[in-house]
Formats: sequence, C-alpha cells, structure tokens
Amino acid sequence: MTYRPEIDGLRAVAVVPVILFHAGVGALAGGFVGVDVFFVISGYLITSIILRERAEGRFSMLRFWERRARRILPALYVVMLACIPVAWALMLPDQYRDFARSLVAVGLFGSNILFWRESGYFAAAAEEKPLLHTWSLSVEEQFYLVFPLLMAVLWRFGQRGVAGVLAVFALISLGLSHYAADTMPSANFFLLPTRAWELLVGALCAFWLTARSRAGHDGLAALGLGAIMLSVLWFDGTTPFPSLWALVPVLGTAAVILFARPGGWTGRLLSWRAMVGIGLVSYSAYLWHQPLMAFARIAHLSAPPLWLMLALGALSFPLAYVTWRFVEQPFRRPGATFAPPARLGAVLLPSLALLLAVGVHGHVTEGRRDIWMKNAAVAQVQMYRLWEQARAEGAGWRADPAVPCVMQLTRLDGHMDRLRACREKHGPGLLVAGDSHARMVMPGLHWLTERPFVVTLAQGGCQSFSQRPECTHARELRTLLRDAPALFSDIVYHVVGQSLLTDGTAHAGTPDMFERIGPEEPVAGISVNQTNIDHVAGFLAEISLPGGPQVHWLGSGLGHYLPIAGLLRAGCTARHALRPGQTRLFSEMDDRAAEAARSLGVRYVSLQGLIALDTAVDITSCTDIYWIDGHHWSVAGMRHFMPRLTPLAARLKDTPA
Repeated sequence: MTYRPEIDGLRAVAVVPVILFHAGVGALAGGFVGVDVFFVISGYLITSIILRERAEGRFSMLRFWERRARRILPALYVVMLACIPVAWALMLPDQYRDFARSLVAVGLFGSNILFWRESGYFAAAAEEKPLLHTWSLSVEEQFYLVFPLLMAVLWRFGQRGVAGVLAVFALISLGLSHYAADTMPSANFFLLPTRAWELLVGALCAFWLTARSRAGHDGLAALGLGAIMLSVLWFDGTTPFPSLWALVPVLGTAAVILFARPGGWTGRLLSWRAMVGIGLVSYSAYLWHQPLMAFARIAHLSAPPLWLMLALGALSFPLAYVTWRFVEQPFRRPGATFAPPARLGAVLLPSLALLLAVGVHGHVTEGRRDIWMKNAAVAQVQMYRLWEQARAEGAGWRADPAVPCVMQLTRLDGHMDRLRACREKHGPGLLVAGDSHARMVMPGLHWLTERPFVVTLAQGGCQSFSQRPECTHARELRTLLRDAPALFSDIVYHVVGQSLLTDGTAHAGTPDMFERIGPEEPVAGISVNQTNIDHVAGFLAEISLPGGPQVHWLGSGLGHYLPIAGLLRAGCTARHALRPGQTRLFSEMDDRAAEAARSLGVRYVSLQGLIALDTAVDITSCTDIYWIDGHHWSVAGMRHFMPRLTPLAARLKDTPA
C-alpha cells in the first residue's frame, strides 16, 4: 500500500481538536468529532490492507488480528500500567473501584459497554475517568473482530457485491444512529451498531480507490477539510451525535481520503512535515491526554485552570513521541525487537494478566477501601464515611408503606387509580414537578406541610423546555390537568438554575457548567437564558387553569456544583468558592424569572431568598454531610435546609376540603 502522508496529516486534524476539546477550550466545542475522523481513517486503512492482500492471495485473518494487536495494544498497555500507581495515590475508594473496573473492561475490549452502562444523570464526572477515551478503541477492536469475518462470508459476491452489502449495512447503522440519538443517546454514543457506519464509510472509500485510480480534485478535498473544521467549530454538546449531523465530518473525511492529491494545496497542507509528525504520534497522544487531564481534575479541589489543561495537552505530545519511538515502533517495525509473534505474545499476555489482576483486585476490595482507610488522613476518613452513609441513605424520598400517598414518580402512567384513591381518602394533594431538584425539595415540603398526599412528578435533567423523548413531565401535566384537574390543590414547579442560563451556545446550561471554569476565572460568556425563562413561565401560566390547582414557581437556588471528591479529600473544613460574578448572575436570573412569572400571573417564590448558601456551614457539620453529589442534597441535607423552606410551606400547609 502506497504511503500517503496526507493521511497522517488528517490524523493530526483529528487528534488536536480532541485534545483541546478535553482541555476545555470553548471555541472548539465540537472537537469530539476528531474521533469520527479517526473511525473513517481506520476503516479505510484496514480495508485497503484486506483488499490488497486478498488480491495478492496472501490474506490471513490471524495475521490481520496480529497486526491490529501490534498497532493498538503495546502503547495502550503502557499507558494503562502507568495510570495504576497514580490512581492508587490520588483516588478515593469509589473512584479507584471504577478505575479498576475500567482496567478489566479495556483489557477485554469492552470499555465502551462499561462506560455506556455507567453513564447517566447521577453518574460520576466523566472528565475524571482516566480511561474514558478508550471507548473508541473498544469500538474499533470490536469492529476488527467482526469485519474480516464478514468480508470472508460476503466475498463470494465479488468485490462490487461486497461493497454494495457494506453500503447497505452503513445506511442501516446510520439510520439506527439517527433514531437512537434522541431515544437512546448514551448507547448511541458508545456502542458499535450506531458507530459502525463511520468505519464502513472509510471501508467504502477503500473499495472505491481500489476499483479505480485516484483522481485528485483539490476543490473537493478542500471542501472536505472545511467540513471537518466547521464541525469542530460549530457542533457542541447539544448536537445530537452521532446522527445525520455526523455526516458532515464523516463525509468531509471521506472527501479528503478520496480526492486529496500530493500536488494540491490540501494535500500539501496535510503533508506538511509538522502535520505528518503529529499524525505519526497521534495514537499515543490520544492515549496519554485523557489520563493526564483526568488526574489533574482529581487532584484539584475545583476545576484546574485552562492554562494547566493546555500544558497537559501539550505534554501528551512528548510523551507520545517517546511511546511511539520506544513502544510502538519496536512492536510494529519489521525486524525490530518484538517483531517475532512469540516475543509479542511473551510481552502482551503477561501485561494483560497483570492489568486484569489489578482490576479484579480493585473491584473485589471496593477500591482498596480498607487500605485507603488505614492510610488516609483522619479528616479524610471521617468525611468519606459520612459520604458513604449519605449515599447509602439515598438522595431523596424512599417509599414508606406507612404513608402510601406520598410518592415519587417519573411518569403518571399506571398510577392514576392510586392517585384517585389518595384523593378520595385525603382530599386534593400537593404535586411537586420538574427535574431532579424537584425530587430534592419534595421531602422537605412534605415534612413541613404535614400533608398526607404529596407526589413528585420529576425526571432527572428534564425541564419543561427539554426536547428529549424521555422528558415527559410537561406533557403529562397538561394531560393530568385536562383529565383530572381536581386531584391536586397545589403544584410546585422547580428546576435546577443552570438550565435557565446559557454558555453562549443558545442552549440550556448544565449543572457542572461553572466547574469547567477555573476558580479565579470570571463567568464571562455565561448569561441568563431568557428564552428558557419565558418558556417555563409560559408553561406554568398555561397549566394555571381557573378552578384548577394553584401553581407556584419555586425559583432556582444559587447554582453551584460542589466537587465532592475534592471536598472529601479536604476534610470537614472544606470550602467551595463560587466563580467571580456567579452570585450576580444568579440574582439576575432570579429577578428575570420573577418578572416573567408576575407578567403572566404565576406565583413566584425565590429559593435564593430562602436559602443563601454559606459553604462554611452548608457543606458539612463534621457529623453530617449535606450533599450526595455536586448539587443534590443528602437526607441530612434535606433536614438541614428544610427549615428555610418554611415560608413556602406555609402557603401549602392547609389541605383544602
């Protein structure tokens, strides 16, 4: 196969945005598409090798898999082994347990499945998982296991027939991806069935170029490169991905592969020595950058400053060169030290056994909990035990048979008969609706009002303006008030404050949006999202029907996102500093929400006026910890903050006859 330096340059185009994206460079919010570029390149290269060797009559599946092992595993195992002592030194037991599980999953080519299963609204911060980025390697490894077998089965149809079948599979995978982007976003992101089409696009490029000589077209190659860069600059975390949107970087990559030529300016740019050099070490740079950044985040009480993350991103390249020179090359270069298969196995198999053993040990010992407890500082152990207790108690109301009409629901389907029975027994109830923060305040309102019929209708991460299919509470509230308006006398609506902000993308903010800013950095670029405020106010006005329940908008509190792991390491004197301007921003949001509510006749209660967060007393008392994660109260936290909800509870206390 003729060496194409522009392909290595294309690898540089892929890896640099990924690293800068993970470093937190906001201008490159779509840097994650670099992984998709890698997928297309990989599909193209391995298919080109298979087609060439089949044409020469020397293709061997075992040799194919051996080459893939040489390409992927030595550098991967070195990085994984290097992570172990750092993880041992820095991580809390629950973090180390998760890390240990990832060691096993990576070793068994299944880290994408593990991280998919671990994802979710209450999942640990993804940025603090040193091996999170290996999900893409697992996708490729799974593809490498299946693809040559599929080719062997299909080869009877001839080269054009195989290409046609692969094109059909690619279209099916793309269609599944676009569908799952809304219905199963996490599975869609991590799993092979919805990622295979990207590798298959690369494979189809190989079929195309094998069947005909490469005809350069610099305009199309430039257009493809522009499509990749447009994706990096234009896409962000709210872009459904992968989906049809992923066609932009994927087809852009395909265009570069198909049409870039050495004499064209696109080919010359990508063949520039610096680009090729970065591309040659891109795999090792990709391997190193995530552990460096994850451990930096773990070591800091709050978000590391951007300059540090950029420095770590830069550090990944000299580490990558050393790894490429002394690990990758000795295993891949013909005649090198580990070229013989026996030597390859003699290194890889014991390394894998060691990684699996460490992983299993970390899992069965619950993250080497007992060892950590013996060696950690007394204050850290005290805080960690408090947090373990808080986590065991849970982050909300637990069903109690003694109070069957106090319940937390995510949907009303299947519960209407029970709700009507509670209405018959106790009179109209109190409904608390919104996202997970509605679930958080419900127990306090129940305890303060002493009402026997209190229901939460809430879904984590879902507000009235959320478009995700699983966010149904707004639609269900409309249906409830149309079909059974007398079930409840009061509705309290409450959502996390960051959802009423924007980071400049015109999309709702996320609970951890301020943690992506260094502790001394101002909140420039974050502003009040008036569109979302107006949507909530309009929705609440819509459900405020004459003769129906009284609707109360419980405004959002002063939003923070406590770095729990850092606070646990700091001990019971831990403090958390808000970003410069954060208090002013939330005060402005509160004022605007109150004005929007008043203009539409909706009752508004300012939670910021009820709960003024003081981190000196509102994180822990050294005998209780008030938070179960970055922004949800523990059961002790509910009791701690509950008295401050008394003014709202006074409005709700009397149950109408």
